[in-house]
Amino acid sequence: MPRMTTGLSIHSEQTMFQTLFSRPVQGNSQKRAQERTLQLKKRFAMLSFFDACFYSIAFCLLLISPVNAQSTVNSDLNPKINIYAAHVTENLEASCQSESVSFCSMNVVTQSELLKSLLNNDITGQISQSIENSDYEVLIGSAVVTKKENSELLQTLVFEISSIWRGITLDDAQLSIAMEKADKSEKELIAQASQHLMHQWIEQANAKEIFGADYLYRFLGASDYKNELKVPAQIGDFALNRQHLYNDPMKGMLSRYIHKDFELAVFDVYVYPLKSNDSLEVQTKNELLSEQEDIRLLSKALGKDSLKMTEVYELNDLEGAKDTRVFAFEASLQTSSEPLFATQYAFVKNDKIVKFSINAPARITNGLITQAIKAIQVPAESSLMKQVRHIEQSPTGTRSTSVAP
Repeated sequence: MPRMTTGLSIHSEQTMFQTLFSRPVQGNSQKRAQERTLQLKKRFAMLSFFDACFYSIAFCLLLISPVNAQSTVNSDLNPKINIYAAHVTENLEASCQSESVSFCSMNVVTQSELLKSLLNNDITGQISQSIENSDYEVLIGSAVVTKKENSELLQTLVFEISSIWRGITLDDAQLSIAMEKADKSEKELIAQASQHLMHQWIEQANAKEIFGADYLYRFLGASDYKNELKVPAQIGDFALNRQHLYNDPMKGMLSRYIHKDFELAVFDVYVYPLKSNDSLEVQTKNELLSEQEDIRLLSKALGKDSLKMTEVYELNDLEGAKDTRVFAFEASLQTSSEPLFATQYAFVKNDKIVKFSINAPARITNGLITQAIKAIQVPAESSLMKQVRHIEQSPTGTRSTSVAP
């Protein structure tokens, strides 16, 4: 894997536990906070099924949900796209010492040049969007290798490219291309060859879907939610509309249901792994307490002083689900027209948290919970989470381990 050049630092080797539970890379916190606010606005949308004006407000909020939002790529050199120039590997440095090589010029392509080349060649924008303000980054080491053949100097541009997620290398590629002999400066020849190599790598990365959630989950040995998570096609009058696999194994999958008659009434089902060895009751409550804190922050940000929210409570004697401990809370926010409601439920199944988020009052939703609990089947414990939990249970809690299954 290439080493980061001066001014940047590559993530040090981390344990699985530290990598997966670390905070997002510095510089992303503000954007993530904004995204979280938008998500919470969406969850609060839609209380009254009968107010046409409120439908319009809720619809706007739904459009800015992370599931619906479309990422954009700036046309200029966006510094938030995580592509960096790096030192070449020791292997390439060693090869430059061989008798067949006359000399090597190291680190010949700068970060700004790499970014420009990426934007020029990433026609669909898939790569740029994936590494912009995200946990992904791309490191590229470059070198011009000059060899003498038949009394003639031949130059080759070499790229060493590492695709990384939170310090974990997902893919390494070494690409090379002979630099043309032309009446151009060496800088122009390097720029031209760089464009070709970037185009080649983008095609490979898109073909492998390196920056897709499926690739990440397979590489890390996370649960196969797409094939092993079973959710009903319908919960009451709510029909399954879409599913979204997060690019973070600790967030799992979202299944979104839409009311058959009121398309702005949303029933979201989140399934993701338990994160610690605390008791199931503590972890379940903590998930809802975290949601409550976000709602309080949102109400303050909106300048609202009419937030009403219950304590987290346990639903007792659920008919047909008495062996499942379900916790919940309700919140309402008074607006100039109608109050907005959010009702959330959480319980544990196997090693997964299952959380329901419904933008309607509990009096409407409580009757749906038993049906949903009985119908949902979650994946078994993944090899990834076995390693994470083993590390947490170890005496030091910081033992190094391979991240690949």
